Amino acid sequence: MRPTRLAILIVALTMVAAILYMVTSRPSEPAKPTGPIQVSVACAIAAEPWVSAAAKEFSNKEYELDGVRRKVTVEVYPLDGVTALNKWANGEFQTPPTAWVAESRDWVNQANAVSADRYQQDIFLAGGQYRDQSVALSPEVWAVFKSRAMVLEKKYGRPLDWEMAHAAAVSSGWAELGGESSWGRFKLVIPHPKRDPAGLAAMVSAAGAYYKKPSVSAEELSNPNFLAWLRQLMDTVVDFQPYGAENMVLYGPSAGDAGQVMENYLLLNAESIEKRWGDGLVVVYPDPVAWYDFPFAIYMGKEKETSAGEKDAAVLFKQFLLSEPQQVATLQFGLRPASPDVSTDHAGSLIKRYSAFGFKERVPSSSKMRQASRSGLVSLGTWFVNSYEK
Repeated sequence: MRPTRLAILIVALTMVAAILYMVTSRPSEPAKPTGPIQVSVACAIAAEPWVSAAAKEFSNKEYELDGVRRKVTVEVYPLDGVTALNKWANGEFQTPPTAWVAESRDWVNQANAVSADRYQQDIFLAGGQYRDQSVALSPEVWAVFKSRAMVLEKKYGRPLDWEMAHAAAVSSGWAELGGESSWGRFKLVIPHPKRDPAGLAAMVSAAGAYYKKPSVSAEELSNPNFLAWLRQLMDTVVDFQPYGAENMVLYGPSAGDAGQVMENYLLLNAESIEKRWGDGLVVVYPDPVAWYDFPFAIYMGKEKETSAGEKDAAVLFKQFLLSEPQQVATLQFGLRPASPDVSTDHAGSLIKRYSAFGFKERVPSSSKMRQASRSGLVSLGTWFVNSYEK
């Protein structure tokens, strides 16, 4: 029996030795990164003040990423959607941002479309933890100086719309419309379509009114009859400026009687307009209405191999923007919360403060004006340049 026991002991020791060898010879897992993380966010100009303020509050703190506490810093810089889309299309970002807060999800979808040939994949995702999510809202609205709004409503029996604006544009002037002759001709305000996405949105909105539907094709945007109608409106613009209402704020009715601009910009400048021009503004919500939903989209392309830590830190910042305190804070920056659980009825809300202008806590129910295709926007932009910048 002794030889048998000895053999069993030898076999057992051999197995133990083999197991120890396998365990000790296994390659050790690489150490997890522990250094600081920097996240860059290219942000639509309208949302940048709010996102920057949130980034300041979020940054220089430690967050748990893959089981490790790491310091995160978020840097935000303003970038309008027209410029951003051209950069995505032409591969002009030397270092693409970790995330992009565009004016609308349509811009993100178009960035995916124009980047498809270069990357053979979507650079922004629609699903999963890295999906783009709306973090704030703002509609496009009509801004009309009160004296002009009263004249137009008396003549046409309804608040301003594109059909009325066109009728005013082709009239001989305010005297014909029932206003004062000293006001001269009707003057439309449109943000610069090549520097501000709101300008393109306004022209697409005008097309929706012309065709009487909330979605227009590239062919319809290039239709000569529509462009002739649009030119009659655009010819009344005194000066194309980014943000549209800028000249209305600085120069009053002499720079423009009415225009379609982003609600956010009007809210931020409502007090200046009220103090500078006793006339004040009247705000009208169009139907259909164009919405800006400011999606937070995390870059997934190959041009910049963003680390998992950077992407996960961007997710944490996105979640921070969607937290209740930050959603409430949107109202202090002239935006609306994206979260349906956060009411616009807060003491610091600019919508509430300037409700006398016609700003409404709940936007009147209407159909949503959908963004045109990239080819349609390019065609419209080219028409604008050929018509007004040559």
